[in-house]
Amino acid sequence: MDKSIKKIRFALIVLLILTGCGKQLAPSPVPATPGRSHWQIKREEFRRAWFAYWHDRKTERLTRRANAKSVKREKEAAKAEKRLVDRHIKNQPPEVQERMKASQKEAEKNRPKRNLRQRLRFWKYN
Repeated sequence: MDKSIKKIRFALIVLLILTGCGKQLAPSPVPATPGRSHWQIKREEFRRAWFAYWHDRKTERLTRRANAKSVKREKEAAKAEKRLVDRHIKNQPPEVQERMKASQKEAEKNRPKRNLRQRLRFWKYN
């Protein structure tokens, strides 16, 4: 008899814990404030979801535009860098131009991510 009381006590404790801390198995009705119907609350929830959706779309569009501007600036900077290199090569005598072009090809083959100043240092001491 002592064991059956312990089993009943254990079952009651487990039942209390599960009912107090567990998830609701059945969905609870939408809480309605006084003077407002269930349909008004549903409509407001739908409107909030719709506004949130359009807000997300707007922020995505703005971030895409901002990123596009930075990519455009990087492309323009690369073009300006290329023009500087071409202008610098044109200002040199023909034999130096040949040597610079050859070293530039070799440099791009070995290390493609070198800028104009790094290449000029290489050409100056070669």
